Amino acid sequence: MNLLLYATITDGAGARLQRVVEGLVPREKTKICRTIESLTRRLRQPSHDLSIAVLLATNQKELFDLLSLRDLFADIRIILVLPDKKRDTIAKGHSLQPRFLTYADSNFAAVAAVLSKMLGNNYLRKIAAGKGDDL
Repeated sequence: MNLLLYATITDGAGARLQRVVEGLVPREKTKICRTIESLTRRLRQPSHDLSIAVLLATNQKELFDLLSLRDLFADIRIILVLPDKKRDTIAKGHSLQPRFLTYADSNFAAVAAVLSKMLGNNYLRKIAAGKGDDL
């Protein structure tokens, strides 16, 4: 598995984001977490095969939950979807040091582009290391 998707909702923004991820990453290379508990369990496992996390915070509580796990995201590249465009929300989101930040009301076209580039770069690094089939 190379990608972790955290989205507690299965409709609206969560469904749209999941379709973007599934369009780019094979299902067997993706782990979907629907609760903060399952996300915490996954992040506490060895992460040698986990390189990217796409995180959807649909409200302030979910954002605070993600912030509480900040240390567990140390070596993982993050795409973060925030619930709103308020200055305080954006500042909190940046504390997770995401590679890309967007909002739940977007169409996620930019997420697809960024994720595609991240996956391409990861694939090229693996080919250079002789592990192209591991992606």
